[in-house]
Amino acid sequence: MAVNDILGIRVQNIKSIIDAVRFEDGITKKTIADKTGLSFATVSNLCNELIEGGVLVTSKQSTRLVGRTPQIVFFNSMRYNTICLNLQMQGMMGLAILNFKNEVVFQKKYDISALKTTEAIITYAKQAFYQDFLDHSDTELEFIGVGVAVSSIFDINSERLINNAVDIFQNVKMKEIVEEIFDLPAYIDNEANLCALSIESSSNNFSNIVYLHISEGVGIGIIADGNLMRGNNGYAGEIAHMPVGNPEIQCPTCGNYGCIENNLSVNGFLRKMFGNYEMNRVEKWNAFIQAVQNQNDKALRMVKENGALLGKLSSILINLLDPEILYIGGDIASVFPYAEDIFWEQITSRCPLIAGKSFKVVCDNNSEQTINIGISEKICTSWSPS
Repeated sequence: MAVNDILGIRVQNIKSIIDAVRFEDGITKKTIADKTGLSFATVSNLCNELIEGGVLVTSKQSTRLVGRTPQIVFFNSMRYNTICLNLQMQGMMGLAILNFKNEVVFQKKYDISALKTTEAIITYAKQAFYQDFLDHSDTELEFIGVGVAVSSIFDINSERLINNAVDIFQNVKMKEIVEEIFDLPAYIDNEANLCALSIESSSNNFSNIVYLHISEGVGIGIIADGNLMRGNNGYAGEIAHMPVGNPEIQCPTCGNYGCIENNLSVNGFLRKMFGNYEMNRVEKWNAFIQAVQNQNDKALRMVKENGALLGKLSSILINLLDPEILYIGGDIASVFPYAEDIFWEQITSRCPLIAGKSFKVVCDNNSEQTINIGISEKICTSWSPS
């Protein structure tokens, strides 16, 4: 067997052990062997190496039985952390630090509307990471990667961002920029894929999931039979220009009419409500939400119209993908309850095969946290200690 093959098997075995230990509050080497299918000797040898390197820690299991006391293994989750950047909103950046159990150690939002280049934004992110977190934290912390959520497609072949809802990132090699500035491995993906990964990692019940994320853009993440669907170029699930929206609205990106993103995105809502607005986008969205909550006739009518479009779009996805569960997250989650009835009218009339089935729709009101967990999962599952 080639040396590279041997090393590859070793790395995979180490990752299997970490996956088995990561969320446990203590586990024996025998249990690890049972969970991973590896021999006890392999598990014991690799665990000893990981203990020596500080990746795992141990304690003795309390027992009244006569004989050797089993050693309990813990992952040193507080030591290893991930850096999560949320750049899927125009002019806003989220920075979060998560440990290996996907627990939030630090989280803050930043106004980056004055920054005009990707390099400037990532440099600012690194400065914020140092000034607001690292300078006040334990020096023993280790960071294993930086993940970035974007409202765009990450082209697998060119590693460029395309079809961006945030113009500044169009055709940018963000992975390359992030790795150069942070000097850490970088992982870039669209917010819907990250949300789908997050849900899949935290649920043992569902292996066919659709996550529809609507904020700056409109995108979906698809888990099919337990795997994230990406397609040949990474374009799988691209629905922004699906022509199921208002046929009278022209898309400023592709020039065609009826693209669903121009109806269901935050800007789509705001243009319908306010026309060509000049007010700060976040302030305007908050004003719109307030109008909905105050039962403003125009706002409620518009939510119903878009709720029907959301139902129509979702019915297409359900019929195509046959998921067990559909998540709806992003900014649209705050108005979804006001459109839920008309949304379900579309689903029940257009998806007759799900009638009487256990199909579920979940409104995710904390999609920002869902994105961060998805980023952290992507980093952690790609990591192997040296």
